[in-house]
Amino acid sequence: SPQGLMKCVDGRPSDHSAMDGPKALGGVYSIATNRGVTDIEGLKKICEEVKEKGSIPSCHGDEHAHPAPMGCGFFKLWSQSKLDGIPAPQFDSEEGKAAIMEAGGVYECLAGKHEEKVVYINFVEGTTLAPNGDDQAFVVDAWLAGKYDLDVPKYLVAAASTVEQLGGPLKAKLIVPSAPLTPEDVVGVLKGRGWEAEIVKQADVSALI
Repeated sequence: SPQGLMKCVDGRPSDHSAMDGPKALGGVYSIATNRGVTDIEGLKKICEEVKEKGSIPSCHGDEHAHPAPMGCGFFKLWSQSKLDGIPAPQFDSEEGKAAIMEAGGVYECLAGKHEEKVVYINFVEGTTLAPNGDDQAFVVDAWLAGKYDLDVPKYLVAAASTVEQLGGPLKAKLIVPSAPLTPEDVVGVLKGRGWEAEIVKQADVSALI
């Protein structure tokens, strides 16, 4: 929804309620890293783009890190040049947080420790999964790459590398769109109930108007 955060893939519970936005690596940092944006002004422009495309830009920290915004494992790896082929930002976690909030974004604080059991890679456009503190999972909304014209292999490699370096589960479930209902499906259901059913071509039904 327009009130939903573009938030991190992190599975820990948040102090913010708008969890129906897309999940991306580090929130808006996912777009910056994919495009090679390392400066504050570039980050602010990405925030404006995210708002224009219907989400609220965000970043996060947690209760344990010092400073708190370093509680985002993705940002920490990025800032320490631990993501292959991705240059480190020219700003620190607190400067990034301030820039995102100045651009109309949100900072969220995540609670507890990482206990993710699986990585969901979601290809169903416009959908996501909300964090569940009792059953944690990383959520990577892969369809986002198309919406923001990202380098898909680079995005997925960065996601995999992040999970690996954070000691996360090397187990993925890919969510793909369900196949549409076909006429053959309908015929099968009806015949199973004792109906006579057949498929006819449009050209053979002259009464169609």
